[in-house]
Amino acid sequence: AGSVAALRLAQAGVPVTVLERGQHWQSESANVLAGSNGVASGNTNPLPPVQAGSEPPRNTGLLETISGETVSVQCGSCIGGGSLVYGGVLIQPRRETFSRLLPQISYDDMDNIYYPRVLGQIGAAPIPDDVLDSPTYESHRVFIADSERAGFEVLRPNTSFDWDMVRQEIAGDIPPQVSIGNYAINGNIPAKRSTDKNYLREAVQSGKAEVRGLTEVEMIRELPTGYAVVCCRLSAAGEVLERYELQCTHLFLAAGSMNSSKLLLKSQLAGELKGANDRIGRGWGTNGDQLVANLASVPVASPQGGPACIASIDHGDPDYPITSMHSPAPFTAQLQMLMSTPDELGQLGYDPVSDKVQILWSPDGATPSALARRASFQRLLTASGGTEVNLPSFLGKTIWHPLGGTVMGDACDNLGQLYGYRNLYVVDGSLLPGSAGAANPALTVAANAERIMAAVAPRL
Repeated sequence: AGSVAALRLAQAGVPVTVLERGQHWQSESANVLAGSNGVASGNTNPLPPVQAGSEPPRNTGLLETISGETVSVQCGSCIGGGSLVYGGVLIQPRRETFSRLLPQISYDDMDNIYYPRVLGQIGAAPIPDDVLDSPTYESHRVFIADSERAGFEVLRPNTSFDWDMVRQEIAGDIPPQVSIGNYAINGNIPAKRSTDKNYLREAVQSGKAEVRGLTEVEMIRELPTGYAVVCCRLSAAGEVLERYELQCTHLFLAAGSMNSSKLLLKSQLAGELKGANDRIGRGWGTNGDQLVANLASVPVASPQGGPACIASIDHGDPDYPITSMHSPAPFTAQLQMLMSTPDELGQLGYDPVSDKVQILWSPDGATPSALARRASFQRLLTASGGTEVNLPSFLGKTIWHPLGGTVMGDACDNLGQLYGYRNLYVVDGSLLPGSAGAANPALTVAANAERIMAAVAPRL
């Protein structure tokens, strides 16, 4: 969302400065980061292996873990944000679920204008037949067959990967990465079309945008003419080198559900933002996510080719459609992310003593949406003749799609401008009420940012 805002402001002739606490992990230079299996070569800053249940060493990219009592949330922290550390899935929610979730937004506009705008800017496309038919994509083909036997609707969603480069991997022309499952937490790979390679690059090339990495925002302060942003310049190891402030007339927050909410709550509590918006932090949710795994009667071989590019929808309960996103994994079991619309939402708070965001979330294992997820997975198990695999407990608590905290129509208007403030906008996943309509949220978050900027940028 921040990348979208930067480009559209720059194209409108508005000087813009993008602040990011993490680094720029570039595939075109020596400053790259190894992926989960370390196959990338020439790395000056490789990601060290991390044992299950332990925390990675503090650094300035790629991920931040925010732990609560009931859930643990993963947040992107690098230039390009979550687009470097996700599976590349750009799936569009169905009209029915979207309209129930966000009735104030025209689905026709999203469908005809903003979803296509994002896909075109990134160059996203579904997996081609020849790649799907190649040897390491057997797990996808098995998942398709199992889903069809279960009566699910099978989808090939758009993904933000260069399929021609994947073909080169399969042919042996370049080292294999995506085609052997190294596609998620490895933002440096050239085949991943993260937003630093399209939206942000184009914004900088316009001459109107500057991107400052290794810059953490500590506080937002209201001024008579706009806002002051209190910044820390960081070393690569996360040490504070310098503090300074930037002043602006218009401020756009795109730090994600967790950190946009944290900044606003922290700044209000400190008295630096005086609008007293008591709805910030509300309407937070987990996108109805649940990670599950099954072992088919004939296990698929490892490695499994990536990215996550095949999904299925179980329409068995019209009130609770369940999307299963097949996620290639480095083992023989099948891994799926189940997504639904949660029945209940939680809240985010801020603890000034620890300077941490607090997650107030009740486990939803017995809600109707959770029971619908469980029933859907059981149908898939029955169709595959497989058995469920118990995942480590820390994976069961981990959330990859946090949404909400400054919900449209509650904490802010439908263009993301916060109630009680002028020219202070939120443009990221904080705007969605805890769900993206039983779908991966990346495409909807970006398209909603496009919708907002189409209305706001020309006025500045």
